[in-house]
Amino acid sequence: MTHLVGGQTETPRLIANLSLDASQNPADVILSASERRIMSMIGNLARIPEATRQKLHEHPALIDNFLNPATATTAAQAGSGFLGHLLHRKESAPQELAEHLPEQDVIDIDETWHGLHFLFTGSGWEGEFPQGFLVSCGKPVGDEDVGYGPARSFSPEEVTQIAAFLENVDEQTLRQRLDPKRMAELEIYPTYPGLKPEDVDLEDEWDYLTDSLHRMKEFIGETGANRMALLVYIN
Repeated sequence: MTHLVGGQTETPRLIANLSLDASQNPADVILSASERRIMSMIGNLARIPEATRQKLHEHPALIDNFLNPATATTAAQAGSGFLGHLLHRKESAPQELAEHLPEQDVIDIDETWHGLHFLFTGSGWEGEFPQGFLVSCGKPVGDEDVGYGPARSFSPEEVTQIAAFLENVDEQTLRQRLDPKRMAELEIYPTYPGLKPEDVDLEDEWDYLTDSLHRMKEFIGETGANRMALLVYIN
């Protein structure tokens, strides 16, 4: 069974996972199966205090260490050495926020972010607020790439509006919008060359999307109730 939007049985999307010496050109390397790995674009939502959101906008370079504290030491070492100069790494002050992102304050919605955006808006990359919050809305945290572009933030007031939208969304209407042919035309991620829309198991796909929808609704509802801000990012 093949998913149109993610899942464990999806058609693999492979990229090179190469170990090259200085004399090798990637274009000249013939890949074997063992030299490839599956690549996914995972949607993430994180709730943060409003003060932290403001601090991140004041110092966008802090966001990577905030979202990925385990890599903070390595990144700091790279920034002070030859690699940092090679990559033109910029120093910022302060070096990091006083807190890191607690594990319970972040969820991932796997690869459903684009499919849900399509169901909410009927569009591939456009959409008004709050329907478009997963893809087309929010304030970018500088130009810091956290995986696939910058994270986008929403104030506590905006989170309350997103929570109300999700609470009132009609799942029957969303189900009627689940159109594999139209999703393929708009290249809703992930795309599978050669996959025919009629081969998609709609019930399986709907279950996959609504699992993320329900978890997201609960998470954002709690975020709004606690007057916290929200980050949305893809990595």
